[in-house]
Amino acid sequence: MADQTALTRNPTARALTASLFPAGRTLPAADAEALLTRVGEHALLARALRLGLLWLDARHLLRHGRRFHRGDTPHRARFLDRLSRTPVSGKLLRAVSLPLKAHYVFDRDVEARTGCRPPVQVPSQVEHFRWQQQITAAGDCAEDMELEADVVVIGSGAGGASAAYELASRGLAVVIVEEGQYYDRSHFNCRLTEVIPKLYRALGSNCATGNAIIPVPVGRNVGGTTTINSGTCMRTPEEVLADWQARGLGDFSAEAMTPWFEQVEEVLKVQAAKPEHVGAIGDVIDRGAEALGFQQRHPLNRNAEGCDGQGLCQFGCPTDAKQSTNVSYIPRALDRGAFLFSGFRAERLHWHGDRVTGMTARGRNRDGRSVRLTVKSRAVVAAMGTFFTPLFLRDQGIRNRHLGRHLTLHPAGVVNAIFPDRDFANSRSIPQGFGVTDWGKQGLMFEGGSVPLAGHSLLNNLYGEDWVRFTEDYQQTAYFGFMIRDTSQGRVRRGPHRDWPLIRYRMNDRDFAQFLRGVDTLARIYFAAGAREVLVPGLDGLQRLHSVAELERFLAGPLKPRDFLITAYHPLGTARLGRDPDDGVCDAQHRVHGRQGLYVMDGSAVPSSLGANPQVTIMALAGRAAARLADHLQEHQA
Repeated sequence: MADQTALTRNPTARALTASLFPAGRTLPAADAEALLTRVGEHALLARALRLGLLWLDARHLLRHGRRFHRGDTPHRARFLDRLSRTPVSGKLLRAVSLPLKAHYVFDRDVEARTGCRPPVQVPSQVEHFRWQQQITAAGDCAEDMELEADVVVIGSGAGGASAAYELASRGLAVVIVEEGQYYDRSHFNCRLTEVIPKLYRALGSNCATGNAIIPVPVGRNVGGTTTINSGTCMRTPEEVLADWQARGLGDFSAEAMTPWFEQVEEVLKVQAAKPEHVGAIGDVIDRGAEALGFQQRHPLNRNAEGCDGQGLCQFGCPTDAKQSTNVSYIPRALDRGAFLFSGFRAERLHWHGDRVTGMTARGRNRDGRSVRLTVKSRAVVAAMGTFFTPLFLRDQGIRNRHLGRHLTLHPAGVVNAIFPDRDFANSRSIPQGFGVTDWGKQGLMFEGGSVPLAGHSLLNNLYGEDWVRFTEDYQQTAYFGFMIRDTSQGRVRRGPHRDWPLIRYRMNDRDFAQFLRGVDTLARIYFAAGAREVLVPGLDGLQRLHSVAELERFLAGPLKPRDFLITAYHPLGTARLGRDPDDGVCDAQHRVHGRQGLYVMDGSAVPSSLGANPQVTIMALAGRAAARLADHLQEHQA
């Protein structure tokens, strides 16, 4: 209560709220009392905000000789605009404003006024299946446990789930250990303040730093990042498979991999997105790309049979249409006898010489007491993802100069455009359903990339009237993106906290030239389709373009990666397959070089950047490797 009162009575807080949220065409001016009360309900956030307000007041006092709230409305607007354009103070202003903007835009009335879908009605009751009896949550454990199995799989995302299914299908005793919790569709209510802490690691705040700041959100739940991805399904490009073969990594011919791709596509029920769920963005991009001579324009393949187009793919599918591993591979593995332990974090492997003999994980029960899970096994599959598998292996004594290196990301860019007479139904269409793939072999892929209202309104550096107008234009804003098959490579090391590894990645000149080509091409597609205005977002501003001539002048300027909003969703390669220890961390069978019984089957094992959404590749590689592991174990029964 004290934090709420301190904020609502703070004149700078009230003045900033009024300056940030004036009345627009459809959006009302903010009710400062109500908004600040909601912010004040979060004690730590309220205290941090008060520190930010002290900085804002001091900055205004130094420049104008009086406190911020003493200026009139136009004066405060000009001050915020000038402040936003400065390198350091602009970022501080963004940090101070973010909690206020978030609480404003998460308001149900604001969502309704911007044309968003009504709140998701989650089922009061959900189906119960026999396989759910195979799940044990750490919260339910009263005491430590000791088990025996043929294989322990650490992780339940694309790689771990596929491996567990293949192993269990072949009659092996499988234990799956997952740090995150198991959620069913009743938890996927699209209230971002609830689902993001549940489904995303570190609230989705993981970033790669270098010559750009690149957010790379990853999942932590049963299903991993598959629960929060857009569902796009692509096979490994044939030229990439050919490169792996040329590097001596084994038989990665299209013929050898096709049965594994087909199995994945059958389990995921892969099919082309339906035009009615793609929405108006598909028509706009199709028309503009056709005008520029592109031929390969088509709906993307997705793992969402029965999709009703709610557009909530990144926050857990409330209908279970999207076949993320929590509703596809994991249930199939459990049906075949596997056991899943959720809420347990793997701590250490057990060894007999160079042979792994099991592992120990730890979680907390509902009383807050630590509980230990110990599993004796003949093999262990590490599938914790590209950021965390190499860190775990290093902690277990694995020494290989490639471990944690060779990180690729598929850097992605977005270009927006305003079509005043269009309703893109951004909150009522699937986020990624259309693609232009003519330049795929050149390493440049154009794919849809719409975001929820929160992403639209919070990922910019606008304030006041500009911000309100931009928010009101949400449904008239076209969102589309592109990703590049990067030749740049980064590195993952342990960071200040177990949820925040240190991720370093520097985009090289070749990749940045490809990135600029993507910006240029997508902007031209929009103009060809009749856009009134094209918007190129950057970390520190929004470039507004009204013609191809303006676009050319903009791209002729002294640009660098940090000038653009770059995101990434496909980290790969930090424990890559290699011919020998001098070439990679694992061999062609996914065995860690120099160790017996230890395997890596996740994105970290992928040998190089793909230029295609990777979940099908990761699942196919894991399934194939798991089948070979099963054959080996059954040939050498104790």
